[in-house]
Amino acid sequence: MFLAALFCKEKGLDPVAKYFLTRFVQCFGTADPEGLGVKALAERFGLDDRKVSKALTALVGCHAMTFSDPVEGRGRSKRYYRLQEDFHKKLDQGSPLPLTLHEVAVGNLLKHENRKAAQSSEKPEKPKVDLAPLANLRGKRQPDRLTVVNSLLLSVLLCRADRFGVVSDLGSSELCKVTGLGKEDLKHRVQRLIDQGLIRAYVPGATSSVLFAKMKSVYVLNLNHPELSEGSDAISALACSVGIASSGQVRHASDIYGHVRFLKNNPKAFEGAQHLQAVRFLEGQRDSLFRLLQLMLEQCAAQLLSKHWSELGHLVINKRIDDQELRESIAKNFRPSSLASDSGGDPRAMLVDELYHGAYDLAVGIKQQLCHATDVPFESMDFVIIPRPFKFRYTPIALLALPKLPSGCPSYLVIKTSTEGEVVAQLFSCESDIPLEDRYRSGLLTPPSSGMTAT
Repeated sequence: MFLAALFCKEKGLDPVAKYFLTRFVQCFGTADPEGLGVKALAERFGLDDRKVSKALTALVGCHAMTFSDPVEGRGRSKRYYRLQEDFHKKLDQGSPLPLTLHEVAVGNLLKHENRKAAQSSEKPEKPKVDLAPLANLRGKRQPDRLTVVNSLLLSVLLCRADRFGVVSDLGSSELCKVTGLGKEDLKHRVQRLIDQGLIRAYVPGATSSVLFAKMKSVYVLNLNHPELSEGSDAISALACSVGIASSGQVRHASDIYGHVRFLKNNPKAFEGAQHLQAVRFLEGQRDSLFRLLQLMLEQCAAQLLSKHWSELGHLVINKRIDDQELRESIAKNFRPSSLASDSGGDPRAMLVDELYHGAYDLAVGIKQQLCHATDVPFESMDFVIIPRPFKFRYTPIALLALPKLPSGCPSYLVIKTSTEGEVVAQLFSCESDIPLEDRYRSGLLTPPSSGMTAT
């Protein structure tokens, strides 16, 4: 039931109140907590009294919780809280929740008191006399600490993540309604989770006249982070530090973006070429769309690696694998074109063709790099390519991999160039053993405070 509380959309609740409600339901379910007041609840959940008191006031105000004032002899009686019966029914009869693959991890993530206790046990014993000014003590930042609000946000994302940790069906508007965050605060907190290594990469959503519907943001969560992995890595990490050879020859959406900008200043460019139709189809589009085009290309390349590993690279260039299902998965995102084609082709179909061919070349290039690790069973794996900013193109590039069947163990692999210029494969026992700078450089993690934009 706590997942129903996590995804309920109660107006007037700030993120802390929403966290408290979810944690209350997680802890007590439909049972009466039998007389727990503000102080007892604060201690139980690892929060301070002021935050709990403010959250309870908001929850009573929106009729999610109620209270009783039992008489306990002389003096002011204590106020005890419980869920409203009608709110109980609302949670029971609410909209069906999407199945989550990570319910246990979500449940652990919400238990702030465990995290707070662990942090307290790690602190060295304080001297009896602390001479540091109180203002300085309060001002000290704890960069690795996961706050209750960020735990709430991460829990919602984790509920909607696939087995690789990719979230692609949760728009920012819905995320704000569920968490109680404002749009600017949401951006700030997403960046915070990136800085802490809990989100590997983020691609903002966008609307466009060429798209059938708004494309939602994509978040790639780091399921190997200690906060989410329960102490053991859950997913393989593959880093091609040398990138894709001759990356300029492998199609990239930044090429199309550059051609669109070039056409604006040179109207006669690409005259007579079929490529002109695809470029004209995207005239006037904002740069955010091109980042999403690259995401489509990478998703298609990952599916080619997953479905056709054995066949990739064994056929001549004019005999590429033609996976119509993948082509259609790209095409369904675009509206039909109203442009008149001078060459008799459909501009939308031409764009889809360019993205598919780019995906194919990328998949072949990745396979050529990964094949340097001869003892890894890549043909039995599914893949995800971690998105990166345009400026990096495919040098370097990183992937996540999982076995198609629930058996098999994770591999942590880095492809590098030796001092002699030879391409070599390095295996690690866990992702955290890969040097942090290598994880940043290859794209397994986004460096702190670096945005992912299309330019």
